Amino acid sequence: MRERPRNFPIRPGAAIFDFDETIIDLERQHTRAYERLSAAMGSRYADMPESFRTGSGRRIIDDVRDMRAFFGWDRPLDDLLAERQRVFDEEIAGAGDLELMPGAAPLIRALHDLGLALAITSSAVRSSIETILDLFGLLHMFDVIVDGSEVQRGKPDPQAYLVTSGRLGVDPESCVVFEDSNVGVRAARAAGMYCVAVRNPRALTRQDLTAADLVVASFGEVDSAWLATSSRS
Repeated sequence: MRERPRNFPIRPGAAIFDFDETIIDLERQHTRAYERLSAAMGSRYADMPESFRTGSGRRIIDDVRDMRAFFGWDRPLDDLLAERQRVFDEEIAGAGDLELMPGAAPLIRALHDLGLALAITSSAVRSSIETILDLFGLLHMFDVIVDGSEVQRGKPDPQAYLVTSGRLGVDPESCVVFEDSNVGVRAARAAGMYCVAVRNPRALTRQDLTAADLVVASFGEVDSAWLATSSRS
């Protein structure tokens, strides 16, 4: 798709990316981390409701809080979060086949070369985001990273995206967001931002992305020239 999409911002000021399942597919590693956390607490992750296990876009702290309540764990939430992060880091370190989503790296590099402000707005944990971006040589291209710990309300609340645009110094209506999940799309639109939904063909649950301004099958359908008018002087 080479023509600028209908209603696309005339002068985009920033491109904001969700991380998990948008830039990189980590559902297998997240699932294993939750399974290992549950096992360490004497529970079975498979006993969590299917809607929980196949959901996408929520903050890690909200997931762990819900698991703690569901299973009746009495271990402090901070300890559970630390344990969950430890095993997730092990899963990432042991994964020899990490791959970015098709077309993600070329688009990020093209937008960076155009001088566009780039940001990550994610429900994930900053240390994991930075480790993976650095692994693929992309970390230095992002001006701002906002993770789930920096807001009080997770997606679909728009708070994370509004915090991101504030740190970038860019009006929300000038931001173009790339998301993969229903809650992420709703958060971006509630923030007043243009949202491109990039479908993850391996998602555990097919996401309802109809609230997005544009839905594409992959980043290969996104032309960096759509955002070229915003290059910095």
